[in-house]
Amino acid sequence: MPEAFDRRRFVRLTGITALAAAGMGTLAVVDGWNTSRPTWAVPGALTASTADRTASPETQRLLGWLTGLRSRSTKRVVSGQQLRGDAEPSYAEYVQRLADKTGKHVAMVGVGFNAGWSDRNTPVLIDHWRIGGLVTIEFHPSNPWWAHTGVESAWMQDALAPKPDLRRLISTAPPSPERDRWIAQREHLADALSGLAEAGVVVLLRMLHESNGSWFWWGQDMATRRTAVCELYWDTFAHLTYTRGLHNLLWVYSPAASWDGPPMQYYPGDEFVDIVAPTRYDDEMMMLGSRPGEEDHRDYADLLASGKPLAFGECGPNAHTDGSWDTRTIIEQIRGNYREMSYFLCWHGWEGSIVELVNSQHTSELLHDDWVITLQDVDWRG
Repeated sequence: MPEAFDRRRFVRLTGITALAAAGMGTLAVVDGWNTSRPTWAVPGALTASTADRTASPETQRLLGWLTGLRSRSTKRVVSGQQLRGDAEPSYAEYVQRLADKTGKHVAMVGVGFNAGWSDRNTPVLIDHWRIGGLVTIEFHPSNPWWAHTGVESAWMQDALAPKPDLRRLISTAPPSPERDRWIAQREHLADALSGLAEAGVVVLLRMLHESNGSWFWWGQDMATRRTAVCELYWDTFAHLTYTRGLHNLLWVYSPAASWDGPPMQYYPGDEFVDIVAPTRYDDEMMMLGSRPGEEDHRDYADLLASGKPLAFGECGPNAHTDGSWDTRTIIEQIRGNYREMSYFLCWHGWEGSIVELVNSQHTSELLHDDWVITLQDVDWRG
């Protein structure tokens, strides 16, 4: 295991101490640094393996089902498709049209929550859940240091430029314009998740993805090789779970390939994560470390060490983005090399690129593979 992957890695002490002050947890502190993940006991908590110890029974059962898939001989990898920001037309284009072509609906759909979020997305997710499907949401926040935030502000104009201090956003930080903008985004997310909770939908929530990369404002600062993203994750976990009372969430840690830093470098800790779902864009769907000459990377081995259910939180080709990508590669690589993977979520296309399943090659064979779970095969509800 690389030295960079150390789950007791020092991170700066932040406003997470507010949890301890409120009687919700304890921290071991040495010279202004904490050496343990924040933990707290919830009175009357259900016995559960979920990060949220008071997660709903449906949330607990879904995690148990996803965890158990890797022991199956067939029907063990959930198929998924990411939708665009306006979910209704893209559901028709990417999911229903795919079903019309192949006779199979993908089991999971995903939508990004960002500055362009529309409440019209909620009924689409509820409807998919009610016909037996699974739902994932990726929190893609705008840069709160920008006065005029927007979806595109999540990306750094210069990935090597200094990153902002994320500790200024947490609950105990002094008031500031950027903190106000962050809180507004977080509350908007909580409102959307609350609407889904009221409908009984369990959401796989992918938080602050690819934080080991340098391209997002919450990502790794390349000069210092640090980011306080764990503190921001913990603070958001506490707020959504205990302040907003959202117990329909499975918490997904989603690192990028290890170009800038090891995939587990900013892992929030076992007690705050339910699923580990890296992103991977590669025509052959091979993770860094799987090819000759990549001995400095061992992404899959590092992810396996978490002991959590694994998945591809985003996937697609990196070169064959003209519709010629053979989607069978996804399940062939999982079956051959990454057998712990429990689901894959193929990304939607973007300008000049075709990534989505419906417009790529051999998708019918992929969805009819005996390892792949489509909507018709989802059986966790009995």
